[in-house]
Amino acid sequence: MIILIYLYYIILPFSISLAYVFSYLYFILNRKFFIPKDFFFIIILYIWRLISLIYNVLSITPIKEIFDKFVYVIFSNVKLGDKIINSLLFSMLFSNLVIFLFGIYDFLFPTFWQKFYYIKTNHFELLLNKKEKILIRNTNNYPIEIYINNEKVLIPAQFLSSLKLENGYYKITSKDSFFIHTKNKISNEFIYLKNFWNEVNNFIGPFGHKLVASGFLSIITILFFCAYLYFRRIFLIGFIISFLSLVLTFSKSYIPITTFILFLIYFLKKKNFIGIFLSIFIFLIFSIFILTYFEKTSILRLNFYKAGIEIFYKSPIFGIGYNHVSDYLENYMKLGLIDNAFHTHNIYTDALSETGIIGFIIFLITYFYFAIKFLFKGYKEKNFISISAGWIIVMILITGFFEKNLDRAIIDLLIFSIMGLARAKKPPNWQ
Repeated sequence: MIILIYLYYIILPFSISLAYVFSYLYFILNRKFFIPKDFFFIIILYIWRLISLIYNVLSITPIKEIFDKFVYVIFSNVKLGDKIINSLLFSMLFSNLVIFLFGIYDFLFPTFWQKFYYIKTNHFELLLNKKEKILIRNTNNYPIEIYINNEKVLIPAQFLSSLKLENGYYKITSKDSFFIHTKNKISNEFIYLKNFWNEVNNFIGPFGHKLVASGFLSIITILFFCAYLYFRRIFLIGFIISFLSLVLTFSKSYIPITTFILFLIYFLKKKNFIGIFLSIFIFLIFSIFILTYFEKTSILRLNFYKAGIEIFYKSPIFGIGYNHVSDYLENYMKLGLIDNAFHTHNIYTDALSETGIIGFIIFLITYFYFAIKFLFKGYKEKNFISISAGWIIVMILITGFFEKNLDRAIIDLLIFSIMGLARAKKPPNWQ
């Protein structure tokens, strides 16, 4: 049955659905299962999220995300030994090597099926004979409203939106100009839109978005670095591949924060406390530089945070409903204060506004508990998976000030599976 766990890590970056199948099939086939007591922190968190939705008379659909976190229970029951851990890491190494190599190939040799013709317009009519993907790009510094057969779609500023349309006739209009990209020859102008790179050549891999890619790769980078330091030297290869892939995302948050975490892990291994304090000092100086250099982005982020706090005041106890902050952010986007209405780009203001002060406190207790637990367990029991799990959560909590990185299926499936392995792992020989 352990082959299902290997397949889980191989397929996870490419297909979340198949990863679900492999993990839950393992759960079904494994007759003896126990639920870790601390999984009840997650249950309590989701009970309150459910209450916030019921209080606001909203659909309880977002609560299904708890199934992403149930892999913590599944992987806690895996019977681990060093040979199995070795094979699991090689499974991850294989999938990350495939992503990296295909990304390089995709960048150097774009193919004809990545060719999209485009035209700038504010009125376009399109007849599709089959289901097809079209792209609409807003190059303005403000969000625009477009209408597809009278159905309104809001496109954020400087944003490329991907739409899958069924066969039929479509009229696409807006009072503002936009670019439409299609594989049909609608003009003589064309570009190659690569699969593993976005339009400004940030590496996105099979994840579809730069921030999802950088979040996933940051987690894998920390795991392989700990495996290299504490388990087997050969996993330096996995670390190099994942870190190079992370650098190619050009993420302004994940790259410096993950690098900072790596230095802390290294200096703690060497018990070099001067190095630890120096790393913290350099990180703080670098953070100030980043905030100053990217002033425009910093102002936008502050506007998001202010919006989150203002929305929190609308319902400070129960919140406005889990996963519904985007409903309120549209007004801020129309005023030009923010450039999109997906979330507040901060897991803390999201939690505060959506689930109120009680949900916010439960959220903090849950994730800080797991971070502290795995770090203490890891260094006490000489368990490198637990060490990596603890530092991964710390990385997520820090980057969470700048990005929405939790409650995404692929990120949760990776984090909580590693947490499960950390709980299941018997202490290996310390190296």
